[in-house]
Order: sequence, then structure tokens, then C-alpha cells
Amino acid sequence: MELAAKDQEDGETLCTPNDDALPPPPPLEKPKPSARERCWSFYSSNSFVLNVIVVICVARAAPWIGAEHLAPQITASQISVGVIFFFTGLGLKTRELIKALANYRFNAFVQLFNLGVLPVGIWCVSSLLRSMNALSRGLANGIVVCASLPMTVNMVIVLTKSAGGDEAAAVFNSACGNLLGVFVTPGWVVALLGKSSSVDFVAVLLKLSRRVLGPLFVGQLAQYHLPKVAAWAKKHKPRLKKLQEGLLTFIVYCAFCNQFKNGESARASDVLVMVVVQCALLGVCMGLAWFALGVAGFPPALRVMGLFGCTHKTVAMGVPLIDAIYGDDSNKGLYLLPLLVWHPTQLIVGSFLANPLSKWIAKHRASAEVVAGEAPDDAIEAPPPDSPLVSRKAAS
Repeated sequence: MELAAKDQEDGETLCTPNDDALPPPPPLEKPKPSARERCWSFYSSNSFVLNVIVVICVARAAPWIGAEHLAPQITASQISVGVIFFFTGLGLKTRELIKALANYRFNAFVQLFNLGVLPVGIWCVSSLLRSMNALSRGLANGIVVCASLPMTVNMVIVLTKSAGGDEAAAVFNSACGNLLGVFVTPGWVVALLGKSSSVDFVAVLLKLSRRVLGPLFVGQLAQYHLPKVAAWAKKHKPRLKKLQEGLLTFIVYCAFCNQFKNGESARASDVLVMVVVQCALLGVCMGLAWFALGVAGFPPALRVMGLFGCTHKTVAMGVPLIDAIYGDDSNKGLYLLPLLVWHPTQLIVGSFLANPLSKWIAKHRASAEVVAGEAPDDAIEAPPPDSPLVSRKAAS
């Protein structure tokens, strides 16, 4: 009684646990994004493709600006290409390539399909279309050049990871393919288009050594011997990616300025046929790759990675490689155009397939776990000693 009175005098009140258990407030609904926010989100996700469309239109309206006043032989073909490959070398994890060498059978399959089967097969299709006068020479050659390029780096890894594929194999094959492409791509261009491309293989290799391999090697040295530079590049990776995209856009702009000013013109019907052909070829190539990977007996995770690795083509290395190979060729814009169609198409198709492939891999993994957990038919578990069955047998 005295304690209660003292508590009342002090103004203290005792709270039961239920007094604090108030119901949580209802969750706040996220406001719907405005039209401006939706437009910005769409632009951010597709900035490179949209920027390329804009600069091609600008180049068409005033081609003399990029062809004459911006010194494209220096600013685009040398400075821009050199900066792109320096940062490529700075971020290329060559030590990780050595770890993935063990799966040589799969790696050889992916590289041979991407850098061997596709160039030869698409060259046959291109030659057929050219003989039927369905495509102009420049666009037909551009389809072959696109097929001769290595796979893209970032998107093959991202799509493989999204689809539940083998990410380590994606890292190895994308990096290895881009290194091989420096030599294989000009080789295929000379071998398949030698008579119509006016490309000197030795001169191209010397040019690539100066513009591509040199900056790539310097970037590798900086990665392993200048850790502060490598750490800075890693910290600012998103900004450096935007810088590289901007340089690629600038190279495309200069190429099309030169194309519209000095090169041969392409009919709208030719461009439409090329777009349809590129989309159809991508679908056929992905189907063949998926079938061949299944026949070869590769597991689901590798099969998914191979689907992207066998058919994707890089625009990040493709644009500067085409620029370095063809140099001052006035039809360089036509050689670039098929790649600029293949690139967004492969991203759209790959993004669409990522979720179904992820479910397909999860289903296979679940089936494998069930099979691994089942006992063989002849391995029947013995009943416990105190079971009625044992008692009846003992009694008999």
C-alpha cells in the first residue's frame, strides 16, 4: 500500500507489455513515377542506342562537320580508340582467365562457333543475297564484318548471370574472345572479303598493334603495377563506362559523316532487307548454337552461357576494330550499320530469354537433386528390429 501510494505521489504509472504493442502503421504506397522520370529511365537504359540514332541523323544533316572539321583521323581513329582500349586493358582480369582454362573443351567450342562457324556461314548467306542483288556491296560486306567480330564482354556476363548460367565460363570466354578477335577479325575480313574490301592484312596488324594492342598492354601494366590507378578506375567504373560509350558514339558519328559525304549511298530497301536479315540470322544462329550445345552434352549452366557466347557480337570492340581495319574507307559507315542492328537485337532477345532460361536451369537442378537423393531400386531399407514384420519372421 505504501509503495503504491508512493508511486502515485511520484506520478509514475506501470505499463503492461500490451500497452507498447501498437499495430504497425500501414505501408506507404510508392508514388508512381512521373512521365519525365519514366522517359529518363528509358533513356538511361538505352542511352547508347538512342545516342547512335541521334548522331546518325545529325551526320546526315551536316556530314561536313565530322568529315572535315573534327579531324576524325586523329580524334576518332587514334585518340578515341586508344582511350577505349586503355580502359579495356585496365579492367581486363587476365589472371581469372588462367583459372578457367581447365574447361578447354567447352571454351574451344564457344570460340570456334563464334569466331569460326558464324563468319563462314553468314558469309555464304551474304554472298547469296549479293548475287541476287538483294543487298548492296557495302551492307553485304558489313554483315560479314559483324559476324567476324568477337562476343561482347559485359552483356554476355550479365545475361549469363541473370539466366543462372556459368559466370566463370562467361568471364573467361568473353575476355579470351576479345583478345583473339584482334587477330581473327582482320584475318576473316581479308580471307572472306579480300577482293572487295581492299584491306592489307599486314598493314592492318601494324595499325592494330599501334592503336589497339599498345593501349591494351599499357592498361594491363597499369592494372598490375599502378594499384592506385586501378583502384581509381574501379571506383569510377560507371563514369568510365559512360565515357567509353561517348567515345564509341563519336566514332560512329565520324564514320557516318564520312559515309554521307564521300561514300556510296544505300537504298532504304537495302537497309530494310539488311535489318530483316540480321534479325533472322540472329534467331537461326541462336537456335543452331542451342542445338549443338545440347548434342555436345554440356550441362545446363554451360549450355546457357554458350547460347549467349556463341552468338553475341561486341560493339565496344567492334566499332574501333572496324575503324582501325578500314581507316579512311568512305564506306565505313555501311560496314558499321549491320553491327548497330545486331547489337540491340541481341540485347532484346537475350533479356527476353534470361527469365525462362533461369527457370529451366532451376528445374534441372531440382531434378538432379531429387535423383541424387533417391536410393537405388535394389537398396531396400531393412525394417527396424522391433517391427511387427521382424517379430512374425522370428516366430515362424
